[in-house]
Amino acid sequence: MVAGALVALAGCGSGDGGDAREAKPLGQERAGSVAPLVQCRDWVKGNEAEKLATVEEIRRQINLEDGPVKAPPLTDEEAMSVFDNACSESFAAGFRLYVLYARAVGFAPLTR
Repeated sequence: MVAGALVALAGCGSGDGGDAREAKPLGQERAGSVAPLVQCRDWVKGNEAEKLATVEEIRRQINLEDGPVKAPPLTDEEAMSVFDNACSESFAAGFRLYVLYARAVGFAPLTR
């Protein structure tokens, strides 16, 4: 009985995590990344896993480990909140997410 419960739990966990890791970021890819081109119009069409993959991709491009600018990365929740809020208006369809992210990073220490 215990073995059956462990198998059931293992199956549930791997299904959730696997889907999120396998999701592709939203937007059109350019030079190996969607970060420069992904817009609010892409964001509002995405599902949770695609949105998380997009946040991860943008974070990887903005918060370079060996880059000249050191800024604290936004958490998944912070980035998702920034994008959800900014992209909620119809006039924001063409806003580029990397610009929204980069600006939000500058204010992150003040809002934490």
